[in-house]
Amino acid sequence: MPKATIPDLGDLKGKKVLVRVDFNVPLDKKTGAVKNDRRIRSVLPTVRHLLDAGASVIAMSHLGRPEKATPEERKNLTLDRVAAKFGELLGVSVTKAANDVTGQAVTAAVAALKPGGVLLLENLRFDPREQKNDAAFAAELAALGDVYVNEAFGTCQNDKDTSMVGVPALFKAAGKPRAIGLLLARELEIIDGLMAQPKSPVLGIMGGAKVSDKVAFISALLDKVDHLLIGGKMAYTFLRAQGVDIGSTRIGDEEVAAAKPLLVHVGKKITLPVDYVAAKSDDLLQTQVCEAAIPAGFEGVDIGPKTIEQFKTAIHDAATIIWNGPLGWFEQTAFSRGTQQIASAMAASAGVTVVGGGETAEAAEQFGFAEKMTHVSTGGGAFLAYVEGKKFQSLAQIDEQ
Repeated sequence: MPKATIPDLGDLKGKKVLVRVDFNVPLDKKTGAVKNDRRIRSVLPTVRHLLDAGASVIAMSHLGRPEKATPEERKNLTLDRVAAKFGELLGVSVTKAANDVTGQAVTAAVAALKPGGVLLLENLRFDPREQKNDAAFAAELAALGDVYVNEAFGTCQNDKDTSMVGVPALFKAAGKPRAIGLLLARELEIIDGLMAQPKSPVLGIMGGAKVSDKVAFISALLDKVDHLLIGGKMAYTFLRAQGVDIGSTRIGDEEVAAAKPLLVHVGKKITLPVDYVAAKSDDLLQTQVCEAAIPAGFEGVDIGPKTIEQFKTAIHDAATIIWNGPLGWFEQTAFSRGTQQIASAMAASAGVTVVGGGETAEAAEQFGFAEKMTHVSTGGGAFLAYVEGKKFQSLAQIDEQ
């Protein structure tokens, strides 16, 4: 059965709603400023709906990996700048609760919160208990709200996160309402539709670096798509697995081992690039287009012009297109043409176009095509895991409709 969503919560007037959001946004390494606010913008409809219903909102999120950060890096992982950006986009003052995730100062700030108010807790991962599904930490967080809303698709696969599993489990035990937000409901609706009854012909496009991370995803796609185009660094993994010399392109042996069982599909369901752009490893300004082996001292950085045209034709002819992973080193302008052209072709498509989160979503937005897609997922790893068929413990805690 579908999960309960915001309209199923009933009367929210005077309620304090604990909303798990995904504000794990990219930051400027020097200033800590938010570089891309797409994940913040995506939850605004849910927050506004709650505020309009007379509730107050206590938002909570993680940001980065503070457990692996230096003290200086950790300073930039506080949610102060995120709170400021959240308030700016929402058009409502957002208070950062305290420098601790829970405790007396947080409890006092929540108690003082009036209907229409918005509070953002400190980075959940500043408390090491967040990633241990800790019962005591769950109780401290659960005590802050009357209603729980999961609006963090990008974190749904993290079954050990207290805020994702332990907190809603306590709400469930206490008979308190639990729902998914409008964004998460849309994510599940789109992906469920893709996996159940996609419009045919169905085209998959895969890029990115590691085949080993996406074997299950590729296998799931091969069961659903009519055709799968592969680019990005993983294309060179397939080439090496076929015995093609890929020059100085660095591909680990474990990646080649992961690709070999999939070679039986190449030339059938899987199409590899017919040409690619290679750059000299010690001078990226020196490039050449290769149609066979990559010369020594060069490494693959993008799909080539013939491949771009071939992929664009496939996109034009498809009724459903699922894209995950950039087709080249898109962060470098000189090597971004393949990714940009695929995004452009998808934006112009009359079919259903779904972008699978992470770097792919960043690329679609960077090139100005995100708003022209049917759906751009906010979850990279979660998108992959859900398509693979993984059952999320975080969603199991949510009420059914």
